[in-house]
Amino acid sequence: EWDIVAIQEPPIDTLGNTKSNSKWRVVYPTHKLARGEKPRAVTFVNAALSTNAWEQIDFPSADVVVIRLKTSAGACTVVNVY
Repeated sequence: EWDIVAIQEPPIDTLGNTKSNSKWRVVYPTHKLARGEKPRAVTFVNAALSTNAWEQIDFPSADVVVIRLKTSAGACTVVNVY
């Protein structure tokens, strides 16, 4: 079972979104709509992972997704870069 999947060059529809199902939360770059660029990186977070256990960190690029996982052992930052 996977909790986080980092994708580069995801298929993007005309609305600027990628496809997923209810088992995943899609995390787009925080600036995905800046300058009209299509995101070239997205991160899927398993929906079974509580949203209280992670957060998205702002990063000024349509090519980078940053999330921080919070665990009892501390924080872990995951960076998905195109």
